[in-house]
Amino acid sequence: MKRLFAIGVFLCAGLSSPRLLAEVCHVTEQLAVAGTANDVMESCFEHRGMPAGSLDWSCNTEKSPVTGVHKEKRANCPSGHFGKCTAALTQETLANEDASGQFVQGTWPDPLPDDAQIVTYYYQAQDREQIRIDCENGGGKWSQ
Repeated sequence: MKRLFAIGVFLCAGLSSPRLLAEVCHVTEQLAVAGTANDVMESCFEHRGMPAGSLDWSCNTEKSPVTGVHKEKRANCPSGHFGKCTAALTQETLANEDASGQFVQGTWPDPLPDDAQIVTYYYQAQDREQIRIDCENGGGKWSQ
């Protein structure tokens, strides 16, 4: 009986772990220069060290003035990325051009937790080297 209880506790702990219940935002963008082999940019990002729902606003496509961009909340990012950028999460990176001045009642902690991060995985891009450079110039750490 003790063994069954221990297995049940282990399974419940595993199923409720933050990684399994994670939310991410999968982004595809049809680039303006269509007709090339790499005319689609695909990425996926997640917030670490933040409460659930922190990416709800930045993963919203409905009010976006940018055409050709599709954002979709998922349980996790797909495998197969060519690079990953890990950076500190700031109030600026929480918001996007749609959020500026419009987010009134939110759940974002102020100040943000010291360990809050944004992790972006890249799958398709026209200029992979530029993606890495932008990550590092923005204070992020690039990895494969």
